[in-house]
Amino acid sequence: MDFYCRKSKESFIQSGGKLVSKDSVIAMKDIHGHLVPAFFIQDKNFNEFSATNAEELHRNAMAWLHSTHETTEESLRTRLISEIPAVRKAGALKVLVTSCGEGNDLPFLFRRFPDAVFYIQDVSEQMLTAAIKKTIEYEGAIKKFFWLGDACHLPFQDQTFDVVYHFGGLNLFTSPAEGVSEMHRVAKNDGVVLFGDEGIAPFLRQSEIGRALIKNNPLYDSSPPLSSIPEYVDDFKLQYIFHNCFYLVTYRKIENHNINIDVPHEGYRGGSIRTRFYGQLEGIDPKLRDALYDAAKSLRMSRVALLQELIVSGLERLPNDKN
Repeated sequence: MDFYCRKSKESFIQSGGKLVSKDSVIAMKDIHGHLVPAFFIQDKNFNEFSATNAEELHRNAMAWLHSTHETTEESLRTRLISEIPAVRKAGALKVLVTSCGEGNDLPFLFRRFPDAVFYIQDVSEQMLTAAIKKTIEYEGAIKKFFWLGDACHLPFQDQTFDVVYHFGGLNLFTSPAEGVSEMHRVAKNDGVVLFGDEGIAPFLRQSEIGRALIKNNPLYDSSPPLSSIPEYVDDFKLQYIFHNCFYLVTYRKIENHNINIDVPHEGYRGGSIRTRFYGQLEGIDPKLRDALYDAAKSLRMSRVALLQELIVSGLERLPNDKN
C-alpha cells in the first residue's frame, strides 16, 4: 500500500492492525473480510449515502435515473469507462477511484485495466461495504486496496496515479473545488483524470424541461468546477451526458503548457507574446506615440523593434553614475 501521511511527510506503516506514522494513527476496520483503513468515516444518516439502507436508496435512485433518461447500467458504465483517455505508460498502472459508491463502475474499470493496481475509496461505510461485496468474484484476479476516506484529503503523495476516476457525488463534497484539486495533485504527469456529476448544460438551464429537472433535483443546477483545474492539462474535454443533464470532464495532466511565448510577430506592430504581456511601458503623449508609429512604418521596422532600439540607444547615452 502507498498510503502517505501528509502531516509527517512519510509513508504509513501497518502495525498492530493500524496504520502508523510519526504523527498519525489510523484505525483499521474489518469490512466483509477486508482490513480497511478508516481515514475518515461519514456520520450515519449524514445523507442518503450514509443511511442504514444506503445501498437500496442508491439502487432506487439509479433505477429512476436510467428510466428517466432511457439508459441502462451497462450502457452508462461502458460509456464512462470508454471516455477515459488512453494511458501512455507501459506496464502495471495505478488507478485511483475516489468515490466508488456501491461499486457499479468497478467491474468495467477492471475490464479496461486488468493488470492495474486499484486504490478504491468512499467516505460512506455503507457504500464501501456494497462495493467490496460487488468485487468478491475478482478476488485474486485484480489487485486492489479499499479504504474509508475523504476525497478532499487524499492520503497519497503528489503524482502517484496513472488514472484518477470519479463519477457521481462530487456535488455533495464539502468542497467540490478542493476535491478536483486533490484529484489533479495525485495524478502523475501524463496521467489521466475523469470526473463528472449532475449539472445541466448551460443551453438547457432556462428551458422549461431544464427548470423542471432542477426543481425535481436541485443538484441538476450544479456546474462543473472547471476553475479548480490547474493550468497544466492537455486533451481537455467537457461533454454532457444523460440528455445533457450530467457533465463529464476528462483530461491529461502535463508538466508544462509548452507554449512558446517568444515567437516574434511579423508586421508593423511586432513583438511576441512575452513582450506584449510583460513589456508594457508607461503611457506617453499620444502624438509622440503616433509619431513613433509613423517613423517605424517609414523605416519598414516593427513598432517594437524601433521602440527597443530607441530605448537602448537612450539608455546608453545616460550618465554612468557608478563611478
